[in-house]
Amino acid sequence: MSLSDHVHQLTNEHMTQADDGSFIKAPPLLAELRAASGSSLGAQGGGSGGAGMIVNAKAVKLENEIKGRALSEHFEMTGNEYRGGLVALLQAWAVAASSEWQPYLERVTLEWIDDIRAMLESKRPPWRPSIPCPACGQRFHGPEREPCLAVHYWDDDAEAIAPPVLWAAKCDGCAAEWNGDNLKWLRAAADTPNRDVAEVAGVN
Repeated sequence: MSLSDHVHQLTNEHMTQADDGSFIKAPPLLAELRAASGSSLGAQGGGSGGAGMIVNAKAVKLENEIKGRALSEHFEMTGNEYRGGLVALLQAWAVAASSEWQPYLERVTLEWIDDIRAMLESKRPPWRPSIPCPACGQRFHGPEREPCLAVHYWDDDAEAIAPPVLWAAKCDGCAAEWNGDNLKWLRAAADTPNRDVAEVAGVN
């Protein structure tokens, strides 16, 4: 495929082959990546790191890497810093990149397509609320200072949020575990209004 084909998949709706061999219309891959980067499910005006925010750190990292690489490549090509959005920049590449740069940009954009698809097809990471562990009281652990708690809320087979009774949580700091009705202890540990956490944790 050409550079323009790659850019089209990244920035526009496009046809793709489903598992059953049929062709279906798919959203832009960059839009799918953005959607995977974060969801305010259960949060009321939640900000980054809030108890109600589900964040896919892998998707956020990949999105930032693509943005940084695109800006770097634009500067190498033109000697100028780009101030617009990523979609507009890639679409400009499709129509204005010199013949000298096109083979290289084809490889770069194909790498992004492969990376996004691999990320979207991988299992959804657990929700990591930034709240103290009810057992050990710690919020973060390890050299990267990641949140201790991991809540597994996604049903991969159904491709949907699992019923709350099937959710499971674990503290990576002290190895304590909770599931089903015991998730109420996570709600108690969260310093947020009762309703917010109940909506996310599925605890009444």
